[in-house]
Amino acid sequence: MTAKTVGETGENPLVPNAKLRQMYTKMLEARLLDEATARQAGLKGARRIATIRGQEAVRVSTTIDLGQDDLVSDPKPAAGLGLLLGGDAASLLRGLSRAKADHEKVLVGAGANRILRSAADEEERLRLAVGAALALKAQRRQGIVVAYAYKEEMTRAAWRRVLAPAAKLELPILFVVLARKGSRKKEAQRSAAYVVARAVGVPGIPVDACDAVALYRVTQESLGRTRGGDGPVLIESVGWNPESARGGHDDPLEHLKEFLLDRRICDRTWFDQADKTARKRLFHKQTASKRT
Repeated sequence: MTAKTVGETGENPLVPNAKLRQMYTKMLEARLLDEATARQAGLKGARRIATIRGQEAVRVSTTIDLGQDDLVSDPKPAAGLGLLLGGDAASLLRGLSRAKADHEKVLVGAGANRILRSAADEEERLRLAVGAALALKAQRRQGIVVAYAYKEEMTRAAWRRVLAPAAKLELPILFVVLARKGSRKKEAQRSAAYVVARAVGVPGIPVDACDAVALYRVTQESLGRTRGGDGPVLIESVGWNPESARGGHDDPLEHLKEFLLDRRICDRTWFDQADKTARKRLFHKQTASKRT
C-alpha cells in the first residue's frame, strides 16, 4: 500500500501524517469491533452491548496518547474503548460468546485496571473520577483522568458541583462530553457543558464530534495544560447526529478518510489495504481459535 512517510515536506508538525494514519486505523478497528459485538449481541441470550459507534473520532483522539498511569471513567464500558486501551479483539469476542460471562469485564479486557468504577448516577461517577484525580495529584503521579459523560444526563447544577472543586484544586482531569442524536437542537445548546465550565473557571472547548484532526489538536493542548499542573479542561463534542448522515459527512470515519484523500496523505489503495489488515488483525485469531 502507498502512503507518504513521516517528515514529508508540508506536513503539519502538530499532527504528523503518521499520527493521522494511526488515528484512522484505530477508528476503523474500533468500528469493526463494535459491529462484531453488535452481531454477537443479537445471539440468543445475549444482552444489549454498549457502543461507541459515531464517537470514534472523540474516543481515539482522547485515548491515543494516554499512558499506563492514566485512568478513564466511562458511562458504560464498550468493546471499542477496551480495544483502544490495549484490549485484544479476539479475546473480547470470545468472552462475549460465553453466555455466563460478565460482559462488562470482558469488554474492557486488558484496560480493566485503567477504567474507574462506574456508578448508577452520573454525577456520582464523575465525583469518583474527580476523587481519583485528587489521589493522583496527592501522590505526585504523572497520570491524569479522562472522564467521559453524556451532556444530557447531567443538569447545569450537577456540572457545576463536579467542575467547581476540580477547578479549585487544579486537578489533573480531562472532561470529555459526548453528544447524542438531537444535540443540534437549541435546547441542547443552551445547556452546553462548556458554558458551565467556563463559568466556574475551567477552559471549555466545543469541537466538531466528526473532526478527528481538530479533536486531536485540542486534546493535545488540553493534556499539555493538565499534565503541566494547570488544572482541568472540558472538551465538548458537538453536532453528532448519525441518522442525518448524507454522503458520509456526519460519519467521523468517512470524515477523516475524506481529509486524508483530499490532502493526498493516503490514496484509495492504502485504505483498501488498511481495511484488510484491520480485519485480519481483529478477527484472524478468533477464527483460528475456532478451528483448533
